[in-house]
Amino acid sequence: MSDFAKQAQDAAEQYLATIQKIQDASLDAIARVTSSIPDAAKDAAKNVPTLPTPEGLPTVEEVSAAYFDFTEKLVANQKAYTEKFLSVVKTEV
Repeated sequence: MSDFAKQAQDAAEQYLATIQKIQDASLDAIARVTSSIPDAAKDAAKNVPTLPTPEGLPTVEEVSAAYFDFTEKLVANQKAYTEKFLSVVKTEV
């Protein structure tokens, strides 16, 4: 592995570790806020009428899963294309 590749890999790992810490901190903050809501407010929220949901509308979890499934396939496609492109360029030069 070249020095550049090693430095890029180290930087990427540091970046991802930092993102993970930020995500963990945000989840912790959200958990603290939701746990500090008084029970009376939680009970009052249960009495708020809900709007009807149209039939067949996907859940938030389904939309999220579809998005990440597409993104994973897109990245895999782009990786395969790039590898083939570099192979063709190397062969032709």
